[in-house]
Amino acid sequence: MRQVKLFAIGDTHLPSTRNKDMDRFGWSGHPGPLQKAWDEKVGPDDAIIVAGDISWATRSTEVLDDLAWLDARPGKKVLVKGNHDYWWPDSGPKRKALLEPFRSIVGVIHNCAVEVGPFLIAGARLWTTPEAPEMPGGEMGDEEASTDYVTRESGRLTLSLDDARARHAKNPALRKVAAVHFPPLYANAAPTAFSTLLEAWKPEVCVYGHLHGPGIGCGFVGEREAVRYVLASCDAAGFSPVLLLDVP
Repeated sequence: MRQVKLFAIGDTHLPSTRNKDMDRFGWSGHPGPLQKAWDEKVGPDDAIIVAGDISWATRSTEVLDDLAWLDARPGKKVLVKGNHDYWWPDSGPKRKALLEPFRSIVGVIHNCAVEVGPFLIAGARLWTTPEAPEMPGGEMGDEEASTDYVTRESGRLTLSLDDARARHAKNPALRKVAAVHFPPLYANAAPTAFSTLLEAWKPEVCVYGHLHGPGIGCGFVGEREAVRYVLASCDAAGFSPVLLLDVP
């Protein structure tokens, strides 16, 4: 019997109808190499987290081709909002209506948790925390730390984790996974508001994106407090989905 696998990829930065390519960032032929790797690695029964900065679209009418591109890839997708996802409807009914035609998109992390197969996924977008080291700026750089944003995102993360706890109490066999966009922990390993919340929940793995190019080394990768932190932004992952877990 085939194992069910959980993959992740962040920062797909699909072009939208604005036709915004990634050549100036050195992502030659994007998303071609990602499409090839995705189609080869991910099976139809597998799950894959798309960890934010999904599309350059600024409104819902511009993102439809990118959602169709995701839908055409194998696997069941769970989406996380990124700081560039301006197309993302904050209204639940509008978000549901937008995503409904794309049947392989089985859930979104938005103030809630998502169950897909044997996996229970919780998280939030997050933001840059005061503990972050200095990072490269620019269009693909980092956002400035903001106490207000950290407080707001901590509240959203708490809502998602509370939902996950309730779901896990009903089905303790579910494998706990955290999925966020911004790094919850940096290479200096200084605890943040987000890492404290996540580590109290004790997921097996926490995947994040957001960091690119010279900023890739700023994120914490490895195990801390029994949580394995994984950076899966497209360029950090070599434009190939990252395997997080597999279950017989």
